[in-house]
Amino acid sequence: MASRFSFFRIFPFLTPFLAVLIWYGTRNQPDPVWVTSGTLVEQSAVLIADLPDSLQWLYTNIHNRPFKKGDTLGLFLVSQPSLSNIEWTAFKKLTLHAAASQRLVISGVTGTGATKQAKRAANLIAGSPSRVIQIDCAPGFDIEYYKKYIGQEDEKGIFIPGELLQFWKKCKQNPQQRFVAVVDNFDKINPETFFGPILWEALSSRKVSAQIGTEQVQMPQNFQIISVTHLGPGSKVEFNEEHFKRLGSQYILEPNPKEMIAYLDLQQRQKSVNDEQLQWLSDAENVRSFIYYFLKINQLLTNRYGPGFQMGQGTNLRSYFHPKDRLKLKQTVLSHLNALHPADPLQLSDFDDIETALQNNGLEPRSSFLARQVQVLQDTGYFVEITMVAGTALLTALIGYWVFRRREMLIRRYGEKAKQVFSSFEKQQISAETAARRLEQIKEEVDNLVMRRRLGYTEGLYFMAFVEDKVKRIEFAKNVSENFSELFNAFMEDEVLTENEYLKLRQFLQTIRHKIPSDSYEQFSKKVEQAYAIHKPNDQKRL
Repeated sequence: MASRFSFFRIFPFLTPFLAVLIWYGTRNQPDPVWVTSGTLVEQSAVLIADLPDSLQWLYTNIHNRPFKKGDTLGLFLVSQPSLSNIEWTAFKKLTLHAAASQRLVISGVTGTGATKQAKRAANLIAGSPSRVIQIDCAPGFDIEYYKKYIGQEDEKGIFIPGELLQFWKKCKQNPQQRFVAVVDNFDKINPETFFGPILWEALSSRKVSAQIGTEQVQMPQNFQIISVTHLGPGSKVEFNEEHFKRLGSQYILEPNPKEMIAYLDLQQRQKSVNDEQLQWLSDAENVRSFIYYFLKINQLLTNRYGPGFQMGQGTNLRSYFHPKDRLKLKQTVLSHLNALHPADPLQLSDFDDIETALQNNGLEPRSSFLARQVQVLQDTGYFVEITMVAGTALLTALIGYWVFRRREMLIRRYGEKAKQVFSSFEKQQISAETAARRLEQIKEEVDNLVMRRRLGYTEGLYFMAFVEDKVKRIEFAKNVSENFSELFNAFMEDEVLTENEYLKLRQFLQTIRHKIPSDSYEQFSKKVEQAYAIHKPNDQKRL
């Protein structure tokens, strides 16, 4: 009785405390992205056009020159070909990083302004647009770019340097100045084809030097190359460590919400929108809500698909800042994503959590303490009765093991078939076309298994990547063989194989030795030796 009496006496005092716990436990928490968006809007977004002295400081810092307030040379350089709305902090960071790197790859998703920032940073680093060479790549012109920028042999067999090698000569003639090459959309062509196998191999060393035809070329120390690529899907060539080893480290340019804020501020100051939109932009909280939406969209795309699926501040998203255009904004995101062909496309309902957070002043749905605990219990399966879990566990394990073994046997069987095809190609028992056709048939069979759910999507995806690697290796070997044949036939047009031509063929074979089947290498090598023994010049035969 005494304990019950004591409990009833303290219960009124516990009630407010319990009420606070329940309130806190059921209350959603502010989304950290909402807090970030508020901070961003409170800070003034500064564009490079607003800071001529800062640009001049950046220019003098790169070139080790004294700073003079009021000098507008830095502003002039970044205004070529025109002054663009670029946010200062991101541009300064990128430019300083590029200035300290002889080779750099700048990657960004559509709308981040990677190209325009790279070209203006190049002007600032070089100190003059005349010391910048811009190469804009387009798909399907790999060989043409090699001939134009690296060079080609004329009808007499004399190597004529291309525009890039001529640019290197200009660098050597002016050792006190800095020169920059900006290669835009470098992932649209094959960089190895652009440079050629000899120069591409030389790029792997710190001091780039190579013998190309009759030319001994060397990358000058006062020369820098900035490559611009698209981040994520949509590239013809997906850059890997081998590319970064030769072209420099990767610098990822993230979508910049500050630049988005600057764009909205510019729309308001220039009154480039209608009266209703203008009035909406005058409220900082409205701008905050749109910036939050922009950040959450990219967070959603990153979490579900990866950072390469994000949308930059320069895309059409920025045109749909008003709530009335919210549906257009969502449809723009869906169109952007559908163009990349994801396995799991977005739905309009996937934006519901963002809408709910906006309606509740930035409180993230299902973020309360109790909701998180319920989610944990659901994820761990504790809502299911222990007896049901125990009763189904064994059956699930047996079925899972059977499915796993069946899929393992299928993958192993088709893997062996793919290996046999590739092995037959390496031993020259079948042609490249036959090997590619058989591998394609194997891919179609596996794809049908995935469609009929006899094979899991993940297993099928890994197998497709395995087969695709074999196809690429076969295609590469085929192209190399064709290149060798073209080179050999070109040298043998006069039915004489000079010592210089012989050495070039040997050098070419040495370059591709580990990239083609050993049987093909031995066959090519034997062909060269026999041709040289029979068709060498008469003066060398007498010797």
